[in-house]
Amino acid sequence: MNSRSIILFAALSAFSAVCQAEHANVAALSDSDYQSSIEDGKVYFVKFFAPWCGHCKRLAPTWEQLGSALSGNADIVVAKVDCTVSKDICSKAGVRGYPTLKLFHKGAEQQAYKGARDLAALKKFAEDSASSLIETTS
Repeated sequence: MNSRSIILFAALSAFSAVCQAEHANVAALSDSDYQSSIEDGKVYFVKFFAPWCGHCKRLAPTWEQLGSALSGNADIVVAKVDCTVSKDICSKAGVRGYPTLKLFHKGAEQQAYKGARDLAALKKFAEDSASSLIETTS
């Protein structure tokens, strides 16, 4: 391996690690763990999406930022469900279009999110909702 190849490999490895770290803050739920996850007592803010959906693609970076922004909050989990893979979950959740954003607590849907899709609005909604839900169940 020449020095250029080594530098390129190192740069790509570093970039890959950064990308994986960002995605680690959003839980990818599937048929095997969805129900047990949303029943664990935390507040789950879930994005139901399809990979081919243009609106979903535009929301994806903001959703990852939201996961990072809320990663220090032990009460909130930012999650996503790929409806092309987990069709039954999306059907049971009443997903009719993409992306659909819903808040769950203790296994029950609490609210569908209909607000702005910028980081500040999503973060405020998640934090305010979690605070309210945690207070009423404590």
